[in-house]
Amino acid sequence: MHERGTSSGFGGRWVPSSVGLAMGLGIASCLRFDPFTCESSTACDDAEGGVCADGFCAYPDLDCAEGLRFDEFAGDGLGGECVGAGTTTSATDAGTVTMSSLDATSPTSLDTTSLPTTTADSGSESTEDSGPACGSMGEACCAGGVCDPGLACANDVCGSCIAAIEAGDRHTCAVRSDGQLFCWGANELGQLGNSRAPFEPLPVLAIATEPDNPIVEVSAIRHTCVRSEAGNVRCWGDNASGQVNPGSPSAIAVPTPAPWAGTSTHVATGVSHTCSTDDVTTECWGSNAENQLSGAAAGPGPIEFGSPGYLALELGGSHSCALRIDDSLACWGNNANGQLAQDPATVPTVVDPTVIPIEGLQGIALGRAHTCVIVDGAVQCWGRNDLGQLGDGSGAQQIAPVSAALPDEAGAIVSITAGTHHTCAVDDGQRLWCWGSNDNGQLMLEPDGMGNDLFTLVPVQLEVGEGVLEVTTGQTHTCARTEDGRVLCWGTNSTGQIGDGTTNFAFEPTEVMFDCG
Repeated sequence: MHERGTSSGFGGRWVPSSVGLAMGLGIASCLRFDPFTCESSTACDDAEGGVCADGFCAYPDLDCAEGLRFDEFAGDGLGGECVGAGTTTSATDAGTVTMSSLDATSPTSLDTTSLPTTTADSGSESTEDSGPACGSMGEACCAGGVCDPGLACANDVCGSCIAAIEAGDRHTCAVRSDGQLFCWGANELGQLGNSRAPFEPLPVLAIATEPDNPIVEVSAIRHTCVRSEAGNVRCWGDNASGQVNPGSPSAIAVPTPAPWAGTSTHVATGVSHTCSTDDVTTECWGSNAENQLSGAAAGPGPIEFGSPGYLALELGGSHSCALRIDDSLACWGNNANGQLAQDPATVPTVVDPTVIPIEGLQGIALGRAHTCVIVDGAVQCWGRNDLGQLGDGSGAQQIAPVSAALPDEAGAIVSITAGTHHTCAVDDGQRLWCWGSNDNGQLMLEPDGMGNDLFTLVPVQLEVGEGVLEVTTGQTHTCARTEDGRVLCWGTNSTGQIGDGTTNFAFEPTEVMFDCG
């Protein structure tokens, strides 16, 4: 992503009309007893973007169709009224805007290149001030649908051009708002989808999508799978167990359809298996050595089994879980560390989807050998815990759900993700909380009182400088999508999974160089 900055001609922020007028008019305005007239826009400098229209000053106001409102002291009954279509100016000096340059259908189509500029005092950097602010996050798009670098115009508002992010073991992918998929990082197994290089340190187009069938979901570990809006599933990357294509024994670097998945509503990837579900059935393919495909078949499948409809589907190293439409949790596969909430001494694997009795479920996340869920805004986890993956402070394996020890200042958790040995969650205040392994800086931990910075047994807040909208965890790196439209990553970068164009490890949030163009 390009470095963010204010586009030329769009300096300043929009102030609501009532505040803007009060600030702009000042005390001098209170002394006007006769209508204030103008001959040029240079006389209309009481507020940013003032222009002379029909002999009276007008100022930017997004509530007006033309984008301008007359000064409250304008004459001819125009005071405080919106400037209407067809209004003309009485002069054509460099600081005057002719109303023919305004698009009557949009208050944001003001030709700001012709608005007056303000030059800073000598020795200061010159800034350009204009009318209604546009182009920045949450602001209206500028003329021609233009937004600041790193942002995209959607429904006439500038926002992130990234719709979703997903970290695999050593690569990362992002779904762009137009439905295209970009990936970066390790590619020795073809997991980037459209590159023959061993790795890519910058995002590359993995799959271009037809405008009427955009990508809406991506899942990745050592292989990558996507689901389109129409429900089509395509996969590529590591195929040693048939997790991309059961009919081929080798890695597949080209996005390959999975027609057996039908019209999918969810797709998810494990280390060596893949599952897809619709409202009626679930299909899984790849390795079934630990019953992660469900059923007694040897694999690679695909194996079909009925389901009551899944709201979410997540896969771990070799176990699988689904949040069902009745809000129950069903899991199957490997239970060597109690990740299916049963005693591994007596139940090493679970063949068929088995309900884990937890109520109030709102989300699920699976690591290599641990499972976490959101329950009424809190987090419960179980399974492997030697590096603090469960966040309960014990460091001991748990076969029954335990609560992550989130501090009192944490809000209600709204999303959760699990990497190989670490877990992260976002609360309703857009704050990021993580716990577990930090062996490669994936949690940005400072050494504790004992000098340990390799893991944390309890959740800690990670500051990334902006509110977090989404977080994703890989093997030893973490990425977040922030409210200012950026994607930030940190941790291992040996194969370019941070996306900053280097292979230098990142021990602080580092912006992915993502191009929205």
